[in-house]
Amino acid sequence: MDPSLTSDEEIQALLEYNPPPVRVPPGSADGEQSLSFYDKHLSSNLGLKRIVYLPTLLQDLSKAMDCCLDFADVQEIDLPPVTYGDDFRTKYQREAVSVETESIDASSIARLYAKTTGENCEAVSSVLFLTPRCSLWLPAFGFTRNYMVDNPVDQAFTVEEYSICLRTKDKDIRLYPEVMGCLTDDKLQLLRRLFKRDRRLATWEFLPYTTQAIEVIQNLCGAKPSSSKTTAPFKMCTYPPVGKFRSPAVPLPYDAEATPGRPHISRRSSRVRKPMISKAPPSHRPRRRMTFFQATVHIPSQPSPGQSSTVDHVVQHAWVTACRRDSTFIIFQCGNYERIGIRDRASQTLYLSDIIDVPNSKTPSSYTELHINLYISILDDAMQRAAHLDQPENPPIQLRKRQLDADEPSGRPRQRRKIRSHSSRLRHAAVTVALRILDILNDVRQRQLLLLSIQYGVYSSPNPATFFRCGHRPNFTGAKRAAFKPNEYVQLKLTSLITRGATGTAHEGMLEVHHGDRELTTCSVVAKLAFGDAQRERMKHEAIIYEHLTEAGVRGIPKYYGIFEDLHDGPLVLVTSHEGFWLYHWVPESSGNKVPMLWRKRFLLAMKEIHNAGVCHRDIRPENLLVNADGAVCIIDFDKADLTSSVGARKREYVHLENLVAGIYTPPGSFPSPKTASSGSGLSLSPIHGSD
Repeated sequence: MDPSLTSDEEIQALLEYNPPPVRVPPGSADGEQSLSFYDKHLSSNLGLKRIVYLPTLLQDLSKAMDCCLDFADVQEIDLPPVTYGDDFRTKYQREAVSVETESIDASSIARLYAKTTGENCEAVSSVLFLTPRCSLWLPAFGFTRNYMVDNPVDQAFTVEEYSICLRTKDKDIRLYPEVMGCLTDDKLQLLRRLFKRDRRLATWEFLPYTTQAIEVIQNLCGAKPSSSKTTAPFKMCTYPPVGKFRSPAVPLPYDAEATPGRPHISRRSSRVRKPMISKAPPSHRPRRRMTFFQATVHIPSQPSPGQSSTVDHVVQHAWVTACRRDSTFIIFQCGNYERIGIRDRASQTLYLSDIIDVPNSKTPSSYTELHINLYISILDDAMQRAAHLDQPENPPIQLRKRQLDADEPSGRPRQRRKIRSHSSRLRHAAVTVALRILDILNDVRQRQLLLLSIQYGVYSSPNPATFFRCGHRPNFTGAKRAAFKPNEYVQLKLTSLITRGATGTAHEGMLEVHHGDRELTTCSVVAKLAFGDAQRERMKHEAIIYEHLTEAGVRGIPKYYGIFEDLHDGPLVLVTSHEGFWLYHWVPESSGNKVPMLWRKRFLLAMKEIHNAGVCHRDIRPENLLVNADGAVCIIDFDKADLTSSVGARKREYVHLENLVAGIYTPPGSFPSPKTASSGSGLSLSPIHGSD
């Protein structure tokens, strides 16, 4: 802190501050992908319908800080002084910070903003809006980067991981003690609701500093909008229709009653669109209905020529991201230029501001003051909407019995006859299910067309994506379209996101197969989507391994339905059966991660069969060991597997699995385990992924 400046002078200097410009000429267009595969599957009732240029938006936003200061004056609240123990960024700190102003990629632009604007606005906006009585300038949130699992990996033009975020600790909101002490119970409860919904409170789309990105920001409202309010229709890009397909609508989210910069919407209109909160217990609430169709589909021989521009793709991607996070504010930023957007959920409209000249902003205020107002508006909007979010359900109380030791028998002798009788019935039912799944497996493997749709969260595909089994694209022989009857294609509904990994993005799903005039058959599956050349190559290798193991009749692996390629140059999809939950879901930490003896034997037997087929898995860890509710085990994820490994490598892998299921897990890279190394077996200490 500069001792020559008073607290008031420090605050005034901050409010007059503009960040430094990007000091190199904008780069040339790079042609990166600006629309994600998932962006085409947003539910129709959430899609963007129009863009409205609103020249008064920045002026309206600039009133937010004045409202907070007026409240402090009325309540006779003195703002805290600037001290060394707070998070207020002083003039000295701003001048001392090291920033990169000569890089033009989107990630560098995002880091530049975080250092020169995000850190300057956090504490001031938080104290003014949430905790004006706090004795220190300390924030309740931060502008940070978040690697969330729902961020798509197939969109490379913008960076969207940065946002205003509620801080987290041990799965709860993390606040400074001074901030916690100044929050009312109501405000704290609202913040916790927001945290549980999504701790990212807004959507930032950082673009590279290129001529293409500058043109995108200039043309977000259309070419050369007039000085008055103008409206342009917007059409969401989707997959082309292939037949009679109906997707369920998703619940409409809530708009705040008053959002700065957004035109006033009548209370009657808002009331109509408020979500209904059911008083019925969760088990009786209606679920989103899965819609399947049984009709002939017509696949075009060539994809329709795209009419959408990069501008449309950037807008659509930002809109879908905001829907996924349920955020109102969308900020488009490329370093020296910016636009602020406001998402109106009820009318499916995006309101956009004037272009902001970031390093030279003067009207209506400096860039820092404008963004302090923006942060306050984001908080205000989020807190209004938090009051209408569903209350978290109280989980039903369940009586828990003492868990059995790994080798303990499951009942007294007198009870075992009843258990055996019940087990016999369960085995008979399991055999029936297994035969049905085998019938589906054989049927699916004969079909070449896969229709993929997404139905979870904000996604409810307007039209399915079309995939063909790799190497089996149809020969259209001059026809413009090819017809497929219901018994010639398979439908795949993705119903939830599991995780993202090196080989792709894994989803839970439901596979539906029509058998002529018979009732459709369904089964639970896991579908992995691979984007980019590296992921595609790994997935193709994994498919080869699955084919090999399936032909060898290996048990203890997922049932392999096939690998499919997008007709429109999209991802690869690998479909396998859903085989349960990973090992540590079932084995409590209190047991020392010791696996029940029956499961140990089954995992080791499965590994023997895999090795006998000539395959070394090369990635054995708890996440790749599954157990279902019936106690059946499964080994998954063969993208690193090797068909040419030595006998010694397979032996070492077997011992590694023995130690893992015995509760001695050694992460990849330090294989073999300590037990193996000291066993005197003579096995070499090569890493698990090393060559042999």
